[in-house]
Amino acid sequence: MDYWVIVVAKNAAQNISSTLTSLLNQTIPPTRIAVVNDGSSDGTGKILAKARDENQTIRVLTLPDRGYDIRRVPANINLAIDSNRDLIADYLMISGGDCIYPQHYADSVIRRMNQETRIVVASGRPSQLGIVSQEHSPSGSGRVIRTRFLNDVGNRFPVRAGWEAWLLFKAAQMGLETRLFSELVYSHVRPRGSSHRFTYWGAAMFTLGYCPLYALGRLTKSLVRLSSLSTSAGLLRGYLTAALGSADPFIEPFEPSFRKFVSLQQRRRISRVVTSMLSHGIG
Repeated sequence: MDYWVIVVAKNAAQNISSTLTSLLNQTIPPTRIAVVNDGSSDGTGKILAKARDENQTIRVLTLPDRGYDIRRVPANINLAIDSNRDLIADYLMISGGDCIYPQHYADSVIRRMNQETRIVVASGRPSQLGIVSQEHSPSGSGRVIRTRFLNDVGNRFPVRAGWEAWLLFKAAQMGLETRLFSELVYSHVRPRGSSHRFTYWGAAMFTLGYCPLYALGRLTKSLVRLSSLSTSAGLLRGYLTAALGSADPFIEPFEPSFRKFVSLQQRRRISRVVTSMLSHGIG
């Protein structure tokens, strides 16, 4: 049941203490909490220094302030992995610096993963301002990863748009499973995607090789919700920027065989949905 946690924080002074407290108070406490302070300028560093002095479980890696850039998130996670190679644990949990977990969170996720050994990535469902997310795949923060599986895919994340979903598709490509435990809810304080206006989420649809019809469905789904017009615009802008070609290595497409697998998975899913709708219509 050993696990450790990587927390990536940028100007998280308002929430980082609550995040660390919720992790330290887990019914199964982590072996280590490695916090990457990405050049915070709001007092996050002082809070982390105090927390580290008070609890040896906490390690802090402080980086210089280079402004905000979403592409540094996977790079910072890789830095934390490289800086903690002395640690041996069965699982790794990823968290933002603004997440608060119920005491039984890690216990619940890991026990289920132990029981179903084909599950290699799992999480609960994030809640924001009391509204629980309706996503169907493991969330980014709160995500628990089986170490053996992470080692099999290189023990690091690609610094590329779509890096979070990449891990889930890699699991599927290897015949393994991922799981979202929908009844297990944690708090994600800051609005997700707001800092980059969802542009990189749109780019990820291209880099990962989304089936065009599936990508269109995602855009349409966000567009029909009147409160998400900016989300749709960001998704479309990101997708077109990547599809039309760019010198930005962060939005370069993944390898052709992987993108082909992703597209095939989605075409099969669309086919099942259409078949189900037709059968119900006939019935």
